[in-house]
Amino acid sequence: MHSPTTTANPHFSSLRNKLGLSVIALGALMIAACSPGDRLARQQPVQHSAPIGTPAFEKATSVAVKSPWVDGNHVTPYVNGDAFYPAMLKAIRSAQKSITFETFAMVNGKVTYDFVTAFCERAKAGVNIHIILDAFGSEEFGEVNIKRLHQHGVKVHFYHDQLLRHPIRYIVRDHRKLMIVDGKIGFTGGCGIADAWSGDAQTPMNWRENQYQVTGPVVAQMQRDFIDNWVYTGGQPLTGADYFPHLGKTGHHRAQNFISSPKDKSYTVPHLYRQVIASARKSIVIQNSYYLPDRAITRELIAARKRGVHVELILPGKYIDAWLIRYFSRHRYHELLKAGVHIYEYQKAMMHCKVMVVDGAFTSVGSANFDARSLYINDESNLNVINTDFAQGQLKIIEFDKKHSIRVTEATSPWNPLTFLPRAACSLIAPQL
Repeated sequence: MHSPTTTANPHFSSLRNKLGLSVIALGALMIAACSPGDRLARQQPVQHSAPIGTPAFEKATSVAVKSPWVDGNHVTPYVNGDAFYPAMLKAIRSAQKSITFETFAMVNGKVTYDFVTAFCERAKAGVNIHIILDAFGSEEFGEVNIKRLHQHGVKVHFYHDQLLRHPIRYIVRDHRKLMIVDGKIGFTGGCGIADAWSGDAQTPMNWRENQYQVTGPVVAQMQRDFIDNWVYTGGQPLTGADYFPHLGKTGHHRAQNFISSPKDKSYTVPHLYRQVIASARKSIVIQNSYYLPDRAITRELIAARKRGVHVELILPGKYIDAWLIRYFSRHRYHELLKAGVHIYEYQKAMMHCKVMVVDGAFTSVGSANFDARSLYINDESNLNVINTDFAQGQLKIIEFDKKHSIRVTEATSPWNPLTFLPRAACSLIAPQL
């Protein structure tokens, strides 16, 4: 995800603001020159004889993401900010012991004011609150908000905020979105904390988004995954019943939460995507805000079509905060359409969802996009669910979004000489966008 705003907060010098994008651009060229997609695909083979719903599939995905499946969970979807922000604030205000919160973008405004106020109120009541904000995505968090949190004893860590000391490391962003309350209630999905996510996608300025509330044993995995970056950013390990209480069964969703990070060479997101696509037997439906995958994932999608799997992509239309990604993405439509992939572009607003539903039974949601940043550069976190009812519910939401989309049936021919330079640029630059 790209931050809705790009001005400075007090944790960053003016020099950093001038050099930040230049360093990222330099990193783009460096990483694009040595994209690890094909190499990792060879190192992370997928099991094509592991269809969804079989023990072989669960074993293959557990190996891919380095996290076990657990039973007894319940995942509640929320559509757009008018639904998920009140649910998140209600959970914060109910906290008795602890809150752990990690996000990419927290931007000064009404929504952020409400969250900061809720955090401060619970901290004043004695709740231990730990917050991780990405330095780049949250650079307009605001000095006033930082002071309010510190004054109330909220512990706030910024992820990779020292450009001059670590210019290459600065390229890596914390794109995870996790909130865990009392170790019992978890939230994940694609939303940051900013006014752009408010509303109900009623105008182009109100982003279309999903967020998910989670209860049950898998919340312990979400807490574990938050602690990964809490310790990395200088915090002490969080232990004990305040963070890891006993978690009984709350539903019938089989689930696993997992993280991906280049700092420990844990490239679980591309491995999972390739494995799940290889396991598909009936259908693959992907709704994602930034679609620019590597060749290994594209090959798996085309291979799925060749064996008769129905493949749909629901992608952003004209309203997008990263137009260059959409521009390069559209240069890859031709081969997908030729293979029989159905492509839709959402027209109502900026579409920021990250959902994949396969064979009407497996669902993956969370922070990860289908671009090289999510696959190989950023820290990400996703929740996987095996449950037919949950998957069908997600498909119904996607079908509603398709009513506000146009289907793409034609793409610019790859033989058109006028597209040669953009396609060449796509091959060189796209792996980093």
